[in-house]
Amino acid sequence: MSRTLHPSSLAPSLLAACVLLLLSGQAAAIDPSKGVYRIPYVDSTEVKVTNDHIKHSPPGRIDMSGKGGGPYKIVAAADGTIRHIVDGFSQRIDCKANPDKPQNNNYVWIEHANGEWTKYTHMKKGSTTGKAKLKVGQFVSAGTYLGDEGDVGCASGDHLHFEVGVPKASGGIATTGGFLTDNDGSKRNRIPRICGIDKGMFVSGESYTARKVPGTIKPGAKEVARHGVAARDYQCLFDQAVNAGYALEWIDGFDVGGKVYYNAVFRPNANMAWKAFHGLTGAQYQQRFNELTGKGYRPYQVESYLDQGNVRYAVIYRKQSGPTFSAYHGLSASEHQQRMDSLTKAGYRPRNVSVVSPGGQRRYTALYEKADIGSWQAKSQLTAGEYQQAFNANAEQGRQIVYVNGYMHGAQPYFSAIWSSKSGGAYKAKHGLTSSQYQSEWQSNTGAGLLTRDVTGYSSGGSARYAAIWRK
Repeated sequence: MSRTLHPSSLAPSLLAACVLLLLSGQAAAIDPSKGVYRIPYVDSTEVKVTNDHIKHSPPGRIDMSGKGGGPYKIVAAADGTIRHIVDGFSQRIDCKANPDKPQNNNYVWIEHANGEWTKYTHMKKGSTTGKAKLKVGQFVSAGTYLGDEGDVGCASGDHLHFEVGVPKASGGIATTGGFLTDNDGSKRNRIPRICGIDKGMFVSGESYTARKVPGTIKPGAKEVARHGVAARDYQCLFDQAVNAGYALEWIDGFDVGGKVYYNAVFRPNANMAWKAFHGLTGAQYQQRFNELTGKGYRPYQVESYLDQGNVRYAVIYRKQSGPTFSAYHGLSASEHQQRMDSLTKAGYRPRNVSVVSPGGQRRYTALYEKADIGSWQAKSQLTAGEYQQAFNANAEQGRQIVYVNGYMHGAQPYFSAIWSSKSGGAYKAKHGLTSSQYQSEWQSNTGAGLLTRDVTGYSSGGSARYAAIWRK
């Protein structure tokens, strides 16, 4: 899997999927939301969706209700500012039998930083201003209690009507019922993207459990780093970071107790085209490689990890110029050594060497570039003690650690590492860190002006441990 490229940089393009719905005999497109939201019930509440964005009439909205005994508490789906509250009504209305009767209802509208608003409807009288003690203009965080599920207004029973919309600049919300104005064909609605659920969208008849998920990320930081992110939450974290204008700089996958976790580092996107993938099989990884390198992208980082004993791959591609490169994945230890010897003899130098051990057999995924990294050393079968010894020996010879990857082999952690004499300046490297120790190191080192260049996770004694490199 090798290809030589000299691509030029290209500004990124944004692609948005849309869902086609049949509205009054005419096809209309409703886009997915830009924002990513949590299930709008208090944590641990089991919720069933009765009408998803397709089944709901009009489409683009969601009906759902709590399961197992109420009262059910409704919460904010994301950080934002309350713009409208109506909670003085208590009557349930048969709107089909009384089409001319005012559709008085209780509702809350919250405006979010991404320009989208979320609506929460049918809540019990007084539960927003009384029990929750909320006011218009108040900022609320994701998970903030908004009121209780009810059946006020045009409701067939207790449930929550939830929707995402983009109101008109002025007069965008009707006082009675809180409906979006200028919304023929649901053009002002967006299909809610939901964190941590299958396919990221609500489906009629499906049940979900509300919980805390990765929240809104603020733009403008030098770096956003997260470690030990559960696999089910990684896509949500990714989406939140991209929405805030960041690009993925680093990804690391690892397994602890049969569960997959990710470490990720994001940096502000400097108008660069890039793509990233995770959870790929070997065939999918090869397919993406062929497709994207054929379009002028180059691999920036490659990573392998285990998921239920199966090898999975993550990769970051960038569309930018750079030295010629070569990459391979899934090779045995002997095949890897042969390829490394051949490539280094031809002037290539290792950039990433990721190792996994399915069934006790090491498998290698690597990326090389034809670049001068000075005097260097790469080792891939180091125990923790051997890693420290190699670290010290390389430091004595003027080399700094530039890459480290932790993995399990034979029920103990091992390390793959690369040192280079061309890397200079202030840096810090640590291994064997618990989650809290890593977080403390991250805060200290980034506070001192360093950036996270590498963070890898692995299992030790049934718990997660971390190794990392920080550098200017």
